[in-house]
Amino acid sequence: MKLLLINSTDKNAFAALSENGNTKVVFASEFSDTTIKPGKAPDKLIHCLDKLSVENNFENIEAIAVAAGPGSFTGIRVGLSLAKGLAFGLEKKLIPINNFELTFARLNEIQTDLKYCIIIEAKLPEYYFAVYQNGEITPKGSDTLENLIKTLQNDTIIVGDFDDETQLKHCYFEYINVKNLKNEADSFGSLAEEKFKCGELVDSAKAEPLYLKDFNFKKV
Repeated sequence: MKLLLINSTDKNAFAALSENGNTKVVFASEFSDTTIKPGKAPDKLIHCLDKLSVENNFENIEAIAVAAGPGSFTGIRVGLSLAKGLAFGLEKKLIPINNFELTFARLNEIQTDLKYCIIIEAKLPEYYFAVYQNGEITPKGSDTLENLIKTLQNDTIIVGDFDDETQLKHCYFEYINVKNLKNEADSFGSLAEEKFKCGELVDSAKAEPLYLKDFNFKKV
C-alpha cells in the first residue's frame, strides 16, 4: 500500500510517501527562506511535493492523506487545496486526518479506560481541545488553558505537543508531551493506512476542513 501524506502544520509541514510501514519524508524546513523558495512552512509544501515526485510516480499511490485541522487557517487551506487538486488530477480518494487524531496517535500507550484531553495550540492564549473517552475522540472547541483546566475532571490526562507547560505545572493534571514520543510522519502514515483499510476515504470535492473557530479578519 502506497499513500501520499500532506501535513500543512506551521510547526512541521511536510509531504511524504508511506508504503508498508516505511515513510519517506520531505520537510518544508528543507527549503530555507534564503533560497529562491521563500514563504511560510505550508507555502513550501509544493516544493516538498516536487522533490518527492522526482523519484516517485504519484500515479502509483492508492490515496492521499491530508491533515484537515484544526490549526492555522492558512495552513489548513493550503494543504487541503493541494491534496484536493492532486486527488482530482490523479483520480484518487482523500483520507482526511484531524490533528487531534494525529497527536493522540503519537502516544506510546493508550489506556482505553482512561479519559484524555488532547490540546493543540490555536492563536494564543487559546488552545483547540478534544476529549478521548470510551475509544472515541470528540472535538470540543477552543478556550484558554486556564478556563479549560477548570472544566476537566481530576483524573483527565492532558496530551499535547507544545513546550509552554507553565500553567500545567501549577495544576494537578498529568501532562504527556508527545514531542519526544512517536515520530509524527510515521504516526501520520500508520494512521492513514489504518483509515484506508477501514474504508475512511472521501471524494476530493467532499473533503472539509476542521476549523472549530470562526475567521477573524483584521481591518486595514
